[in-house]
Amino acid sequence: MEKQTMGAIVALGLFTCITLCVYFIMRYRSKAIHIPGEERRRQPADWQKPGILVLGIGIGLLIVGILQNYLRAGLPDSLVVAILIISAGLSMILANRLDKKHDI
Repeated sequence: MEKQTMGAIVALGLFTCITLCVYFIMRYRSKAIHIPGEERRRQPADWQKPGILVLGIGIGLLIVGILQNYLRAGLPDSLVVAILIISAGLSMILANRLDKKHDI
């Protein structure tokens, strides 16, 4: 695939993922069970975990971009996906550990 086509597909996929994540979060919050006798306090939105996850994916994309463009390494597609999955997994582990430390 050409670079412009691949960039457009990645950008469209990222936009779709973010849009669906926001949609399902808002849908879950609107459908949450409300007990009539209980006053419901609005809790602040916690964007720490999604932010760290997006940062990890961005770092993975940066690493892949540097390897492919500047070092002229002909990476197979499976290695590119593996680098992105590993960076996303590490960022999820980091976000979980930071969240546990925050609760204590």
